[in-house]
Amino acid sequence: MPERTEEHEAHAVSAQVLKALADPVRLQIMDRLAARPRGVTELARTLPITRQGTSKHLGVLRRAGLVESRSGPTGESYRVIPAPVDEASRMLARAADRWTTQLELLKRAAESAADGSGGPAAEEDDGGMRPAAPGTTP
Repeated sequence: MPERTEEHEAHAVSAQVLKALADPVRLQIMDRLAARPRGVTELARTLPITRQGTSKHLGVLRRAGLVESRSGPTGESYRVIPAPVDEASRMLARAADRWTTQLELLKRAAESAADGSGGPAAEEDDGGMRPAAPGTTP
């Protein structure tokens, strides 16, 4: 089995982040915490779930490395840790760039074939290696 690379580990972290964010309530929590740190009770008042449900969602976000809690004079408050979201966003942007490039190449090949111009797609069919006709010298 191949070794796990840094790239694999980075993708694993991004997958964990995306999985944690794949819930509308957790996205609402992240949105509210992005504005400013808040406690569980304050968050729960603005969400369509109970305080206990809010705590469970915060636990998922904390395990994914997306939020951290701090004890203060008015109790525990949570804040967003932006780095994991930024890295997942960069990973998705790189993937989108690759897909855009591949789709552009496919579009060009299809357009070239449709107009019969014999552009790059037609020239690459045989890799530039055509066999010599019988009875001729190459």
